[in-house]
Amino acid sequence: MALTALLSMIGLRPVTADASPAWLNDLVTGPCPALFTLAVQGTGQSAPDAPVKADTGMLSTVLGPALDAARVLGASLDRAYVPYPAGFGGAVPGGKEPYAVSVEAATTNLKDAAQRVLSDCPATQLGFVAYSQGSHALSNFLEAVGSGTGAVPAGKVAAAAMFGSPTRAAGSSVFPGSNSEDPAPPPGTDGEHVARLAAVSAPTPSGAGVGPVADIAPNYGALTGRVASFCQPGDLACDAPVDAPIARAVVNVAGQADMGGDPFAAVQSIGLALASTSFGVAVDAVNEDISIPKNSLENLSIAPKKTLSQRFAEASDPRATPPTGQEAIAALTKVGLVAVNAVVSVAKKVITPQTIAEVSAVGLANPAAAFGVLAAKTAQAVVDLVPPATTRRVVQQSFDVVRKEVTANKDLFDLATLTSYAGTAAAHGAYGSAVVTSGGDSATRFVADWLAAAGADLADGATPNSSGAPTTRSAVSSTQPTTSSPTSSSTPRTTTSLVPSAATTTSGAAAQPLR
Repeated sequence: MALTALLSMIGLRPVTADASPAWLNDLVTGPCPALFTLAVQGTGQSAPDAPVKADTGMLSTVLGPALDAARVLGASLDRAYVPYPAGFGGAVPGGKEPYAVSVEAATTNLKDAAQRVLSDCPATQLGFVAYSQGSHALSNFLEAVGSGTGAVPAGKVAAAAMFGSPTRAAGSSVFPGSNSEDPAPPPGTDGEHVARLAAVSAPTPSGAGVGPVADIAPNYGALTGRVASFCQPGDLACDAPVDAPIARAVVNVAGQADMGGDPFAAVQSIGLALASTSFGVAVDAVNEDISIPKNSLENLSIAPKKTLSQRFAEASDPRATPPTGQEAIAALTKVGLVAVNAVVSVAKKVITPQTIAEVSAVGLANPAAAFGVLAAKTAQAVVDLVPPATTRRVVQQSFDVVRKEVTANKDLFDLATLTSYAGTAAAHGAYGSAVVTSGGDSATRFVADWLAAAGADLADGATPNSSGAPTTRSAVSSTQPTTSSPTSSSTPRTTTSLVPSAATTTSGAAAQPLR
């Protein structure tokens, strides 16, 4: 490690023996920079074989200007794009992997990329940028790092920015969990260049990210202040209505499904996801919400601990813990005992000496009439099974269940709320145009300047790194942006996603609708 650190300090990169996967070897191709930024594109803008140095897609509007600004400041900055499926089950052009699988692959590749960069360049600090689906993966990665359980030390992360993140907490500020509207300086620096950035005055929508509840990030632990999450009002990816848990459930189920290609396979995939979710909801609801003292229908009572839509939103998370065998058996036993008791009650009322006599009187001459006698007796027994008082109570409780569902999802029934999301595709693609600073900069421009400023602060003389070893200013490696032909099969693809509207264009690169 001492030799590796020494080589890095003088701007040389040690040769690593590990050659798999191949794209990891293409991350650091020049002298070790003071700041190395890893980017995770949105849905349809990457692929497992996407070139890591091609400046395409929405994030090229961040890293291209960042490299230009770094050269002006004399900062030491380099970048690479993390390849991953970027799929949504085939529902949109791009990878056919379900969304949940794609996000997991992105998170894994991001871990590998961060570790490789620091292995090759121990004195380097890391920057991160991500868009939409890529932000989901980056948020999961940063949460782990900030809690001390991540792939890299928190002290090696200088800056991170997300656009349209599905993990944004409701009403979160641009710097989640921070009381400041400005980014914190990179570790080990005085932040002189970062402090000169234009003040951020971005909107803070009241909604939340549409991702699974377990992934919503109110802060980033030790990284708080160095992580920004930009969200345009009306962007459903990060500003979904809070009072609409059923919408989150729909997205979760869609994210597990293979919805492209063969329609029969799509139906089967969605059916499996729904079946798994419904089973978990049913078990929880029976065990927690339905009370049947003495296993008698006369005592039936419904008292929901949560709304069904809340249960669906939680159970539809692909990482949700399924019901245990004991919980499932308990629910089945409760239902089964009630059914048995109901059958016994009906039998006692139907199979009586009087009924047998009536059936016998007409049965031989007219079997249909005999069946009618039994049917009439059975119908009356079922009516008598649940007393009127119990019926009224259950009906009232069932009405309360429906009322609570409507209340819990009130934003889905509010015309004003729905109208505010009519332009969600435009909002999701506006991060390169909407002004978010006092100086009139867009979110992408601000982040580009932030990365360049962080690189300049890190490159200004010797500063301590996370391991305590000094870092010295290495050769400027703000590489000229490259482009890739869209005809190449390995080029990140551009697409729309959940919202069918056309993409908007920002600074010459495609800015995509909700993905």
